Amino acid sequence: MRFILIITILLLLPAVSLAEVLATVNGTSLTWDDIVQMIGGEQNAQFLGITSLVSADEVLQSWVREEIMVMAAESNNFESIPEVAYAIEQARRQILLEVYMSDIVADLQPSQLEIENYVDEWSDTYMKSIHARHIIVQDENLANSLLARLRAGSDFATIAVEYSVGPRGTDGGDLGWITRAQSGYMSFDEAAFRLPEGGISDIVETGVGYHIIKVVETQPLSPEPTVSEIPKVVAMALTQKLQEDAVLEQVESLETQYTVVTYPERLLQHLE
Repeated sequence: MRFILIITILLLLPAVSLAEVLATVNGTSLTWDDIVQMIGGEQNAQFLGITSLVSADEVLQSWVREEIMVMAAESNNFESIPEVAYAIEQARRQILLEVYMSDIVADLQPSQLEIENYVDEWSDTYMKSIHARHIIVQDENLANSLLARLRAGSDFATIAVEYSVGPRGTDGGDLGWITRAQSGYMSFDEAAFRLPEGGISDIVETGVGYHIIKVVETQPLSPEPTVSEIPKVVAMALTQKLQEDAVLEQVESLETQYTVVTYPERLLQHLE
């Protein structure tokens, strides 16, 4: 197992210049600038708890040992092992995705007026929990067909078992008791928490597919959320939606700039 050493127990001696070398291994150097980047800013140095030359040297020796092991792994050409190369590539992709999405959503947040308006309209939906079922499918036409059958009297749980691709499908789409924000999708919550007991929603689209929701029963929350708690929950939900919408808009714009070809029939053949 790889030691997570210098990143988790980093030190620093005060008054070290940015370029001053703190330790070296075969010419690879550790500087104060490296330390600052690893700990997320110089302001975090106060939390490191390094109080003596002995403890400072222990941490530097930890970095030295880690660097030696990395160099040894490289000299043994471990990066050429297919599993290792794949893991490195996946880590690189994940880092790039996170940085790119963070850049898209930077500084996106709802205004105070938007939060207040949403609370005014939807505050009653934060005062209760609902026992709900849902059906989720990937095709909108199928969703509309299933909704027509449900409106005509078909049993919701039976349809869910037969068609829903969600993890609760085998349980008749039973979500149990949920409160606002638990689904992770504002559109889902807005549809579900305004339904009466026994009510069935129209088609609700989220990032994972097309939903049909049924509310089995409702009950008031006890204790009720306070007047200060609801705006905080709303602010988080609105922020999440703003960010999701921004990322989706950017991806849809990018899709027009790249040549994309998919072969779903080939994938399906592997699953049959």
